[in-house]
Amino acid sequence: MDSEITILILDLGLAFTIAVISYRRTKVPGAISLIVFSAFLAIWSSSFLVFALFSSLLIDRICTSVIYLSSAIVGSALFTFSLSYTNRSNWISRPLIGLLGIFPLLTQILFWVEPWRSIFFVSSYQYGNHLTFTGPWDRVWSIYIFELVCAGTLLLIDDFIRRPRPLARYWVIIFGCFAPFLVLLTRIMDLRIPFPLDLTLAAFTLTGLGFSYGLWNHDLITSVPLIPEVVVKYMDDGWIILDTQNIIVDINPAAERIIGLSREKAYGQPIASVFNDLPNLGKTFDDVQELEMKRSIRSQEKWRYLNIRISSLKDQHNQPFGRLIIWRDITERRLAEDARQRARDEMFVLLNAISNAASHAINLDEFLSESIYQIIIPFRSQVVGIFLMDERQKGVNNQDLFLASHFGISEEVINAISHMDISSPFADLALKGRQPVVVEDIKNDPRVPPSLQESDLECLLLLPLQVSEESRMVGFMFLGRREKPFFSQDEMVRLTIISDQIAILIDSDRRRKLAITLSERERILRDLHDSVSQKLYGLVTLTEAAQAALEAGTQINPSQILARIGDNARQAVKEMRLFLFQMQPIDLEKEGLISVLHHRLAAVEGRADIKARLLSDENICLSKDKEIALYYIAQEALNNVLRHAHANSVLVTIKQGKRNVILRIQDDGAGFDPKTVDRGGMGLHNMKERAMQIDGKLSILSKPGQGTKIVITVGKDQSVKSLERRRKP
Repeated sequence: MDSEITILILDLGLAFTIAVISYRRTKVPGAISLIVFSAFLAIWSSSFLVFALFSSLLIDRICTSVIYLSSAIVGSALFTFSLSYTNRSNWISRPLIGLLGIFPLLTQILFWVEPWRSIFFVSSYQYGNHLTFTGPWDRVWSIYIFELVCAGTLLLIDDFIRRPRPLARYWVIIFGCFAPFLVLLTRIMDLRIPFPLDLTLAAFTLTGLGFSYGLWNHDLITSVPLIPEVVVKYMDDGWIILDTQNIIVDINPAAERIIGLSREKAYGQPIASVFNDLPNLGKTFDDVQELEMKRSIRSQEKWRYLNIRISSLKDQHNQPFGRLIIWRDITERRLAEDARQRARDEMFVLLNAISNAASHAINLDEFLSESIYQIIIPFRSQVVGIFLMDERQKGVNNQDLFLASHFGISEEVINAISHMDISSPFADLALKGRQPVVVEDIKNDPRVPPSLQESDLECLLLLPLQVSEESRMVGFMFLGRREKPFFSQDEMVRLTIISDQIAILIDSDRRRKLAITLSERERILRDLHDSVSQKLYGLVTLTEAAQAALEAGTQINPSQILARIGDNARQAVKEMRLFLFQMQPIDLEKEGLISVLHHRLAAVEGRADIKARLLSDENICLSKDKEIALYYIAQEALNNVLRHAHANSVLVTIKQGKRNVILRIQDDGAGFDPKTVDRGGMGLHNMKERAMQIDGKLSILSKPGQGTKIVITVGKDQSVKSLERRRKP
């Protein structure tokens, strides 16, 4: 009795050991079956142990019932382990589990229902008072478990035989399966072997030890056995075998999914009837030994992209007996390539739109606003803001950032973050790492300004605006979403490219403005030197000459000298007024050509004692480019009148005909001979160039002493609204 309890306790400990080892390898094929196996092996041992320690009629029946149930489940677990280990996990389905559960359920019904228990079950005490079973159902039970063990053992043997070089230690698993096989065989043959414990329990314990030994010591089960038949059958590539008449004789599961037909339905069908999109698939390649091509077909209401390879099958005498078609489904790769191409196209269009905005925008504010409008929809953002460095504070240690452009930000937030120190936590977060930063918890991140924390945003993406070539920061941009998901890695990569492009364009705009400023400064200096300063210098020279003549006692005509001084002074005033007018900004788009010319005549000619008039038709139809060109031509002509013509009056007229618009500038000044005038003088060359740019015609009519008339004729723009209507708000 003591030896029996000792063996049962040892058996229970071994079952627990098997369970622990299996649990630590749950990702290994068959490990779940081993856990079930060891659990019910422990229950089996515990039932014997309970009977040995607490024997009674009720305990006898309960233990017997549990032993029958546990042993059946142990045998089923061994079988399912063999399926998993030999790569037949697809066999383990609900119908199979239900089928394996029928016998244990039937056993419990027969055991607990009279008179079936008396008929089929007999328990007795033999061989040292341990519990043994006899009766008709014991033989049925033995045969059932024996079949499960045989099936599992045969699967394992078949698997190991197929190995190119099966290792010797793999046979530990096979020998483990032979133990219950032999014991159950003796039970079926009604051969009773004296032993102080049920030999079936001991045999299954040895089986579990063999499995766990391979699992723990040699990683046998982690080396998943892959037999050629399984690999070929379940390969990702679909294959179809045709006979010489192009009739389907076999397909694998992957091909079933591609063509949308089961193996049974496809068998015996001509290949042309299965693939309506490829009706000549078989006939086309009758004379071809091997061919590879790419096709797209409609399968199960969707398109699939396939890489098709057709090979001839030949026997040992090199005679063809069929054809092998291998279908490699490249749909996912094709869709991924298409998605990447669409993303590249979208990025190209987006960057091109931003570049066009930079080239057509009147100022930086308009460019930034247009760039924001290009970003918000593709990147599903509700809030966008762009901070730029304050260029007026170059060289200052704590440089300021200002909110240059924004979208979707409330007035309160704008007032709170309109200016920001570069050393502030939010600016430091955006600029310090020089990489995109996602703020996922806005409300609890102390680096986010309080005004943004109180908004309804869920996440923020901060992007530094840096000129890559110089690694110089010009500011940063942030995008906000009011709902998840957060910004993905792909979105951050694309937005980084966009932000770099915006930074380059901002920097180019600043450089262009700086160049324009320097050029304008040089022009101002040149104009001052060529016009006002020369007039003033002539005035000083004339005054000094008169003073020297008076000191020398030379007789001079004071009225003549004063008249010349007055003429030079008035000319200097004219030049100064012209210079001051040219310093003022003009906005042709907003004010229009007629209004700007009115202002010019009133501010310059009207104050220079020149009678100036402007006569214009209503509803003048001109494009923006033509208005600008006509203004600069008129300005050049008026400048010549002011500086060279010595005119008393000037008349500017704008007339509109059915096809053309005519601009005339006529004065009553000194005039000149157009044939003898220097080509580069008086700005005539510039006027002709501007007229040519708008496909206009420039005529200059002048004679010495008879004044000058300049006529510019340009085509009317029928698609453009009239100047008056276009200026209305």
